[in-house]
Amino acid sequence: MKKLTETQVRQIKVAAEDLLEDVGFSVTHREIQRCARKVGAYVDKTCGRIQLPRTLLRELLTHVPSRYTIRGLTGSEATVGDGTPRGLAIVTDPWILDYNTGRLRRPRLEDVRRHTIIARKLACIDSISRMDFPVVDVDGPASSWRALEEHLLHHTKHYMVMPADIGSFERWLDIGRILLRGAELKGSGLLSVGVAVVSPLVLNDLNAELLIRACGHGFAVVPTVCPMAGTTSPYSMAATLAQGNAECIFIAALAQMLNPGNPVLHTFGPSVTDMQSGYDRYYTLDKALWKMAGVQIGHAYGMPAAAECGGTMAGRYDLQSGAEGMLFMKAAHDSGADVLSGFGSCCNAVGMSAEMMLIQTAWLEAARYLGQGIGFDDFNQGLHSLTTTCPGGNYLTDELTLKNLRSCEFFSHRLFDYAGCGSGSGSMLARAHEMAEDMASETESPVPGDIQENLRRYFHDLYRSMGA
Repeated sequence: MKKLTETQVRQIKVAAEDLLEDVGFSVTHREIQRCARKVGAYVDKTCGRIQLPRTLLRELLTHVPSRYTIRGLTGSEATVGDGTPRGLAIVTDPWILDYNTGRLRRPRLEDVRRHTIIARKLACIDSISRMDFPVVDVDGPASSWRALEEHLLHHTKHYMVMPADIGSFERWLDIGRILLRGAELKGSGLLSVGVAVVSPLVLNDLNAELLIRACGHGFAVVPTVCPMAGTTSPYSMAATLAQGNAECIFIAALAQMLNPGNPVLHTFGPSVTDMQSGYDRYYTLDKALWKMAGVQIGHAYGMPAAAECGGTMAGRYDLQSGAEGMLFMKAAHDSGADVLSGFGSCCNAVGMSAEMMLIQTAWLEAARYLGQGIGFDDFNQGLHSLTTTCPGGNYLTDELTLKNLRSCEFFSHRLFDYAGCGSGSGSMLARAHEMAEDMASETESPVPGDIQENLRRYFHDLYRSMGA
């Protein structure tokens, strides 16, 4: 796939500087305005707009660390930006693609449990997020909180927090203290926080306050930037790319005003509007090019960058999903992204399934293998085998065959069918389902018992206060 040229990357960076200097960002939050004015930005309190001179923008962005460490509950550590891609999985969405019926349905509590366990057990996953969405088998206002409790009782990796309001963020602070047994959250690396932008070029008071609080605790900030070509961004791939980058680096710059050196992940998820129906098409093939370009731009700033690695338009297990999914994974892998996000996602970014999560990990292994190219380490030994084997002979017991028999010389993965014509081996989907059933069958969570007990008490008190 074709990447941006160096000239095109410079064009995107200059466009961001022009936008943020000449047009600016709509921000009415007084504390953000005060901080921006203090460092030399132009602030128009009348219309609530902040404009950043390009020299100031460049200076602020130099403070964004090129790497940062994330941690899990039981001591696991991973460095974002060290050259090893870190996986981010989701565990629930508004829709679940059901294996048995092949249809979409609303999420249940058991989905949250299963998906959390599977994500936790996958070696390529370092962080897990849960959309703040209720489950159909728990009624009332406690439904989404009950789903969060179930998620936490099986989760030991890094926590990607997507707060919907200040109350939700404060709850996460309470939860973080429980997880750390009262130890200091600041500097723990346990949580990252999503901060949303309203395209085009608006940071509302809620997300401004979330940014302030996240930076106050030193949490890594993950901009949630989703310009939609044709409605909230220009109907142009290049111009939407420019807008998404400008919105992302504005959040990065604000984070450095609030807390110099605060980690920020360069990421944004553009989409295209169907101009006939008004439908937001999030996972069209255009996305593969956007993913690669987004990472190029993030790295041009010296920032760690993320790319969505999953995703299909269809809410089905079919050929279209397979083609889209493999192409997206290959693009994300080849981009050199520091974070591969969205394992499990499908159905235009509003659906997921356990099987899709596992299938996407298989596609990641395929993308890694293809990215390595043909190895020549054993080339001379292979030539020796050729010259020492008689014409018409075979290589069944050749030293090179025995050496490479159980190596990664040729691609193999348990979810791929190599039996020929599918005879008795099961489809990729059937194998993924079998693997999901096995992984989710655990009877005991690795979350320490005292932390589980304290989580249950916390949520019990929360439900009681809600009258649930």
